[in-house]
Amino acid sequence: MLYASVLYPNKAGARFNFEYYLKTHIPMAAKLFGPGIQVVKGLASPAGAAAFLCVCRIPAKSVEEFLDVMNGPGAALMADIPNYTDIAPVVQFDEVLL
Repeated sequence: MLYASVLYPNKAGARFNFEYYLKTHIPMAAKLFGPGIQVVKGLASPAGAAAFLCVCRIPAKSVEEFLDVMNGPGAALMADIPNYTDIAPVVQFDEVLL
């Protein structure tokens, strides 16, 4: 299985509104990508602070399909980012092996 992982680095003083993200942004994403989106909130690491404040995993059939959606109707998701955070997300594609 393939996932697009959207990672929000944990930065001092950063703003992230989880309520808006979960109630507004994620439902927008689910309309484009379907069910199965996972959202986790970083709590801590062995060194102290979590490396990522939030990680969202979106199931995707392929990298190309995900990018096609993001370059079309997914543009609204990108435009929505300032409504819940001032963190620039990092996106990577992951394959589940186990």
